[in-house]
Amino acid sequence: MTPFEWILLVCIFIIALSLLSGLVLILVARDRLTRAVLSDLVFYSMVLIYLIWTIPNDTMIDYEVAILAALVAGVLPTLSMSRIISRGRR
Repeated sequence: MTPFEWILLVCIFIIALSLLSGLVLILVARDRLTRAVLSDLVFYSMVLIYLIWTIPNDTMIDYEVAILAALVAGVLPTLSMSRIISRGRR
């Protein structure tokens, strides 16, 4: 392994630790808004781990996954969080 791959591995490990701590906090939190924000953290962490993994490994759909995640992660969490904050009222 090259030094760059070791750095990527350390980055993936740190992001995985934050993902796991977010999952634990989701289980412990009682507030719905906190759970919604932490679910975004978990989603973005998974996407970021995939994108870091694709740097040394060539795949056919690297950027398609990133674009789809950006579209889905940009629109849907905003709508769901606004529904959670307003408690479903329009």
